[in-house]
Amino acid sequence: MWLVKPASLNQGKGIEIFRTLRDINEYIFHKNPATTSWVVQKYVEHPFLFNDRKFDIRVWAVVTEDYRIYFYKHGYLRTSSSAYDLKDKNNYVHLTN
Repeated sequence: MWLVKPASLNQGKGIEIFRTLRDINEYIFHKNPATTSWVVQKYVEHPFLFNDRKFDIRVWAVVTEDYRIYFYKHGYLRTSSSAYDLKDKNNYVHLTN
């Protein structure tokens, strides 16, 4: 599986999931390729799960110009809105925004 997303959007907007290169090409080239940059990335099909949901960990860090790194000790976990199942047609099982 592959994720295709417009480079100019965030918060999960415009993300599509594809299984074949043919489907990716068809999707992208039916959009206006001259005005949009795309990110295409391999999908992690067997992710770690928390309570049966995909998740990501968000933390804040600062890197100084002399390469010192400072982490804020409190981060948070974001989960998908539904239990993770590759067979689910609901694409929100894949998003942790």
